[in-house]
Amino acid sequence: MFGSRREFRPYLARIILESVLYGSWLGGLFPFIFDSERRKVRRSRWLVVYGLVVNYLVLFVLLFLGFQYQNLRKLDAFERNPVLERVNVLITLMSLFSAVVINFMNFWGSKKVEEIVNELLTLEYHDFRGLNEKNCPKLNCFVIQKWAAMVGQLISFLTVNYGMPGNRTHISLVLLSCWLQVSVCFNIMQYYFGVLLIYRYVWLINGQLGDLLNQLNLNPTIASSRIRNNLSLYNRLLDLNKKLVSAYEYHMILILTSWLAGNIVVSFFLIVYGISMQKCSIFLMVFPQSLLINVWDFWLTIAVCDLTERTGRKTSTVLKHFTDIDYKDDQLEKSVNEFAWLCSHRKFQFQLCGLFHVNYNMGFQMTISSFLYLVYLVQFDFMNL
Repeated sequence: MFGSRREFRPYLARIILESVLYGSWLGGLFPFIFDSERRKVRRSRWLVVYGLVVNYLVLFVLLFLGFQYQNLRKLDAFERNPVLERVNVLITLMSLFSAVVINFMNFWGSKKVEEIVNELLTLEYHDFRGLNEKNCPKLNCFVIQKWAAMVGQLISFLTVNYGMPGNRTHISLVLLSCWLQVSVCFNIMQYYFGVLLIYRYVWLINGQLGDLLNQLNLNPTIASSRIRNNLSLYNRLLDLNKKLVSAYEYHMILILTSWLAGNIVVSFFLIVYGISMQKCSIFLMVFPQSLLINVWDFWLTIAVCDLTERTGRKTSTVLKHFTDIDYKDDQLEKSVNEFAWLCSHRKFQFQLCGLFHVNYNMGFQMTISSFLYLVYLVQFDFMNL
């Protein structure tokens, strides 16, 4: 019905990208208007104001309703373990604080995002126009997985709120919390898709360098302009990568911290229900499911950043093969050497505020840290378990 899987993936990924774009517009998270003639975006003050009003109004109403319904019957787990209740309140406040800062940064950093989006549009419609038909399987796969992780988080959130015994969360609180969660996910998806597009362009450059290497083996007199063109594009991608990290570094620090805290509190819920209260129920499967989806979503962001770094390092590997060629053109040899020098001195890195790099090493360290913090929490509250 849908043809082969390779044909279906790009189509589905395109639908997901369009849904995130229109959803971001609707939620006031992408305050830009697209100029179809110039193929550029420009910031709209009306959309900026609309985004601030809508998102902060949702936060205000959520806080107001939270205080209004705080006297509802407590969960059995909170009555059994007051520390769990305090930790849950702390995580909730952290999530609200993250939403406040992220929405403010959308307004404050909108000029930076405008430059990034326009540069990506220039690359897409001008510099890589002849290569747009090339399918990048990993990009499609990561786009689909990120969307599936967001849907899984929403399902887990609704399951916990309506499946947890004794939980009587008001429907208005649930809906507003879902809106807040979706808005934060859309913010992170903008960064996530930006990294994926940079990866795709570096992947295309590596492919062009590989094709050029094969042609040089057959004809060593090929003009150096193609190497210099790829060198210029690679340098622009390095600058674009730096701008993207700078525009979203506070978003990512807050989200990574929220992921770390979320994993701890979900695991602690499971310990209180399963061990302390000794409840054996199919409902307990909600906590491992939520934990796995949270870890999956966290690891996807780590994976795309690490993938882009490794693809950049692969460029250096491709350029090493150019040393075996007997050059007939000194300008061509000079261009290859300049390209190799650029790759050795500047690399694709996703370093947040100069503190840590977003890659597999950091991902493993955060996973181990969340487990250690859980152990510390259990030891601190051991007498109540």
